Amino acid sequence: MRRTSILLLAGYLCLTCAIDLAAQSDNVLRNPQVSNASFAISPPLRELVANQTPQVRFGYHRAAPVLHPKAALLQRFAKDRNYAAIKDSVAQTSAKTATIPVDQLDWLGLGVGFFGYTVGDAPSSSNVAIGDNQIVQWVNLQFAVFDLNGNSIPLNGQPYVDGNVLFQGLPHCGLTNSGDMIAQWDKIAHRWVMYQPRLSPPYYDCFAISQTPDATGAYYTYEFPTWNSANDYPDYPKVGVWPNGYYVSHNAFFQLQTYDGAMPCAYDRVKMLAGDPKAKGVCFLDNSNGTYFDDSMLPADLDDAGASPVGINPVFMGSIDNFASDSNIYYYHFHFDPVTPANSTFDCINGTCAIAVASYTPAASEAPEPGGNVIDTLSDRLMYRLAYRILPGPGAAIRSVKGNRKQVWLVSHAVTSNGTTAVRWYEFRALTWDTTPTVTQQGTYQPDATNRFMSSLARDKFGNIAMSYTVSSSTVNPTIAFTGRAIGDQAGTMGPETILVPASGSQTDTMNSWGAYNGMAFSNDGCTFVTSGQYYTSTASFNWSTRIGKLKFGNCNP
Repeated sequence: MRRTSILLLAGYLCLTCAIDLAAQSDNVLRNPQVSNASFAISPPLRELVANQTPQVRFGYHRAAPVLHPKAALLQRFAKDRNYAAIKDSVAQTSAKTATIPVDQLDWLGLGVGFFGYTVGDAPSSSNVAIGDNQIVQWVNLQFAVFDLNGNSIPLNGQPYVDGNVLFQGLPHCGLTNSGDMIAQWDKIAHRWVMYQPRLSPPYYDCFAISQTPDATGAYYTYEFPTWNSANDYPDYPKVGVWPNGYYVSHNAFFQLQTYDGAMPCAYDRVKMLAGDPKAKGVCFLDNSNGTYFDDSMLPADLDDAGASPVGINPVFMGSIDNFASDSNIYYYHFHFDPVTPANSTFDCINGTCAIAVASYTPAASEAPEPGGNVIDTLSDRLMYRLAYRILPGPGAAIRSVKGNRKQVWLVSHAVTSNGTTAVRWYEFRALTWDTTPTVTQQGTYQPDATNRFMSSLARDKFGNIAMSYTVSSSTVNPTIAFTGRAIGDQAGTMGPETILVPASGSQTDTMNSWGAYNGMAFSNDGCTFVTSGQYYTSTASFNWSTRIGKLKFGNCNP
């Protein structure tokens, strides 16, 4: 569906020669590609689907292996490592007494068992978002809408909808249904942001912005060409909502053959919310001054509309796959100028801005599951989302060092510890917009020998943190689990683990790809988390199911 099997070599030359390398000499990218959008206004979604039936586009289509920007380097690291001997200095190797969120409600999402859904492709790539009155789950090629009690909201009798139905009025995005989608809730505007890339040339970033808080209503739709849209495949996109823009990160692969660099993009949120067809976007190609150091970035994603970071440049984080082990997380600033887009910049390239963390070794690229099969841990990248909020405190301006308002970021990734794949998670803080984030707390969650990976976490308004992830081993069928911690618990630790849904099967013959990511979204009520992930009810290649869960800490009241 999305990818082609590729062996990549590290340290090659740029093939496109489309980027102005002189603009990178001071580790700041300038002269972005500025793009205009094709624009359309869609009728209400419930009307769009009146005469359409969701289709299995590819039959039983097996996704090719994940595109790893530094595949050859990762293979060399794996060959040289003795995983069993690697110790993690912040490993939590037993369950701690800590507060965990309560599973308020969980229910079946898209996949086997969901209103006759036929699985025609794998893996699932499950994604979820929560709005004021609805929850949207987008899984590969289709999405579904639910109320806050988990009840399906059919659209003219249809419980799920093809993703590209949203983009039928656009000349390119409406023609393909590519996957790699993101459902987002704009917490400031109380609007849905539905994103899907076009993954056949010419390549586009496709957006549908709801005109109201109702996901079944009308949308403003936009398509923007990505960098070198005829040749650079925009892989593994991730979306962050920020006051001045919708930010997207990609890994660019030149004609699906070689890694060409990181591709951060930004689009004019204010005009898109207003349905203004003159909204513009910018994209950069970051080849890290020719080193290809930068990749797999995540844009900061706002979790608290009550303390909106107006005037602050969003941080991107990523690039954790350059060394056999590392003691840094790398960050970047994206200055997007919607008024004069050509003035936009992207700085800190080539690993020049680093946050010191406890040393980590990325996990083995594959984790075992029953039956002798393995699944990809995606340990070469930070896992979506980079959740962001501002802590309350005196002082109106976050830019003021005298105030004690702090920016907070949460993010996680898969590391190895005592031969086991575990989740390394961080809470970073910075007092002002222009200072380096530092670690407030960090931990590696490894309470037993089961492997844990594809994690996601968020923080509620009281400081409680919930984290979900996939668990798997040679004797444990892969499924979704969660844990958490309250604000007063021991720093760097999480509480006991809860299995969201028991799995009674494992995955075979899908090129080891597993779900691409779990999601941990957060509600405007300040308390409710929602997560979604993949599991199997029986061992098979294409019979995956997904589960959606609502979590909440007992001490948090909206």
